[in-house]
Amino acid sequence: MLNKKFCLIVCLCLVFFITKSANAIIINEIMYAPSDDWGGAYNEWIELYNNNIETINITGWTIDGKIIPETIIHSGDYLIIAKDDIKFNEFYPNVTCTVLKVTILLTNSGETIMLNDATSTIINSIDYTEYASDGLNLGYKNNKTLERNTISYWKESSVNGGTPGFKNSVSSIGSGQSPTAKPTTISIYVNVIGKKPFINNITISPDYYSTEGFQIMPNAGENKEITISAVIGDDDSIDNIISVIATVKNMEIELLKKETISEYEAIYEGKTSMDFYDSPGNYDITLKAVDNSSSEEIETTQFEYLELLAVDINFDAINFGDVTNGANKSLDENSGLTIHNIGNLVSDIEISGIDLTSGEEIIDINNLQYQFSASSFISLLNNPTIADLNLGCGGSSYENINLKLYIPEETKIGPYSGSITMTAIAD
Repeated sequence: MLNKKFCLIVCLCLVFFITKSANAIIINEIMYAPSDDWGGAYNEWIELYNNNIETINITGWTIDGKIIPETIIHSGDYLIIAKDDIKFNEFYPNVTCTVLKVTILLTNSGETIMLNDATSTIINSIDYTEYASDGLNLGYKNNKTLERNTISYWKESSVNGGTPGFKNSVSSIGSGQSPTAKPTTISIYVNVIGKKPFINNITISPDYYSTEGFQIMPNAGENKEITISAVIGDDDSIDNIISVIATVKNMEIELLKKETISEYEAIYEGKTSMDFYDSPGNYDITLKAVDNSSSEEIETTQFEYLELLAVDINFDAINFGDVTNGANKSLDENSGLTIHNIGNLVSDIEISGIDLTSGEEIIDINNLQYQFSASSFISLLNNPTIADLNLGCGGSSYENINLKLYIPEETKIGPYSGSITMTAIAD
């Protein structure tokens, strides 16, 4: 049991972000290098989008280091941050959302654009250097923009001038009408063979969303079991089916008969697993059914492995014990305090603290310092700061942490307590 008379309790609160959608306000589109016939450097702009269900007041926020004047963004609305609002309206007369003049300056070779709230907390950011350089030159002086395609990927707009104030073209390319073509005569050939098996109603579970397709949410720090199910049939008899094999991630999984529907159809089922650190994205599953005449049927579907941001901290309280005035005390080097990335995204940590108190007496939180691995000790602040860990994902992705406390000379004796908050954020 801890001696509560002369002890310091540091309670760590960990916040998990398990995301598929972006933050409430996101940077959604960028015109960073318009050509001269599209307004040149005067027509640079950034589009923000309110991805929340509530109206958000962004007065006093900053974008690219510049202060945003008084404004709000309603749920589902867009806001244009234009270097020159008059020049913008000249090229986009049909845009109906709010257009604000803010003296942004976007670098043609790429930079990190940050959206901060009034407390300087980073709300959203994009580094478009990889799109503007390395021979890609996406959106560079070709009358195109960079549009957000997913939470972490960007593409060049498919239309000139981009889509300010409207849904991005890279996620909703218009269908239009096909032009009328001259009739073409096509020869038809066929080779009639015996009946083949058939595959219907492929399902992947557990399906995280009720939307079209299959979405699998990883388990933090654990493998995710996935069930593959399909209706397999044969026009002569279901007994003719001799094997059903599913291939995913270059692994073969045998599906076994689970339930007979009729003399021609049955439900087959098999299980596989995904590692928690497997990369997010789409994965193909190929099913092959073979009958006793060696005829086969192949069908392919896919599922989306969702993004998971999660870390695990192996401690929730620390006791520095007795510390005299004017002295420093570090944790024992063998204390084993670690942070483990148990998601499938590169993670960083946002860290802040609350002053240590004993009645009305206070020890400022900056007297408590933290250290990751071989880096220098850094004083804690009341406002969150980013630790810049770049903690990769994988089965052995750990980071050690050490803490050191200094007790000022004038500190009155007694038990003091405070807290540290650590928040996992996407790097």
